[in-house]
Amino acid sequence: MRKIITDILNNSGKVRVLDTAMNGQAALQKIEALNPDVITLDVDMPIMDGFTCLKKIMDARPRPVIMLSGLTQEGALLTIRCLEAGAFDFVSKPLGGLSKDIEKVAEEILEKVIEAFNNKNRIAIKKMAQKKDEAAAAAISADKKNGMARPAAGASSCVVGIGISTGGPVALRQVIPLLPPDFPGTVLVQHMPDTFTKAFAQRLDTESQVEVKEAEDGDLIKVGRVLVAPGNFHVRVKKDRGFLRVCLSKEDPVSGHRPSADVLFQSMAEEVGSRSVAVIMTGMGRDGATGIGLIKRAGGYAMAQDESSCTVFGMPKVAINEDAVNEVVTLSKISSRLIAVSNQKK
Repeated sequence: MRKIITDILNNSGKVRVLDTAMNGQAALQKIEALNPDVITLDVDMPIMDGFTCLKKIMDARPRPVIMLSGLTQEGALLTIRCLEAGAFDFVSKPLGGLSKDIEKVAEEILEKVIEAFNNKNRIAIKKMAQKKDEAAAAAISADKKNGMARPAAGASSCVVGIGISTGGPVALRQVIPLLPPDFPGTVLVQHMPDTFTKAFAQRLDTESQVEVKEAEDGDLIKVGRVLVAPGNFHVRVKKDRGFLRVCLSKEDPVSGHRPSADVLFQSMAEEVGSRSVAVIMTGMGRDGATGIGLIKRAGGYAMAQDESSCTVFGMPKVAINEDAVNEVVTLSKISSRLIAVSNQKK
């Protein structure tokens, strides 16, 4: 596998691989000696696993790390923990190994390595800020374990939509756990493959006052619930006999993604209109920029995360440049602004 990845990157003409290592312990020694700009790290390694190695990298000298992960549920859970610990992004290994789907994997690895390099100066600053926010999330989690009850939730008339990509698992831990139990029904698009979205939702749920679950077709959008779009499915908001539900589909990718924030936001503009509240957050590309503009024009309220708090200032940048949002908000203020604006829309 190391040879395949080395060949992919070296043959691109855009990246030079300095060296490879057989395990996490050897990797730490070579990182210290060679000081690479970007690191790729397998979650499953002998002697020292990828998660342990990642934490040591982030504690010593933070830099972009891209994880390689298997498609098992166990691998998905560990990958989510790696993203929370500061990994820039991850690439899922096809069943049967990288050689089974080499062209797709090659394109994804190269794109993410280059994007990581382009954003390497943000990593150390964001890692320092992250430690404070982890303490807040941990406090919420402790409250839940001590018996914090979620109230019985009714149907939601106001709908909140969130579109996010690279940097999402870390950023969302500074938003979702801070939402109160009576927060309006929320639908979340996080660019992530299937297998991983369920683990991601379960992980967020353990830290949050609201219920967080992977969306199923027909799920009711209700107060105190966050529905996470499952990997490889678009999610739409749909009126159904006086209620709002989610509708899943496997139509072609939109803006290069499935799920797509554009698809979610467009449906919110059409079905909920002025009672829509949306935020577009950290991530590469332009997914969500068109759809969130439709929400703004429909009388809903649209926000974008500011550049300084993004891991990758791509999706929000496009939305801001296209005048598709009402407000630009730093990450630490997103939860409070969502609460304030949604209260006005109830």
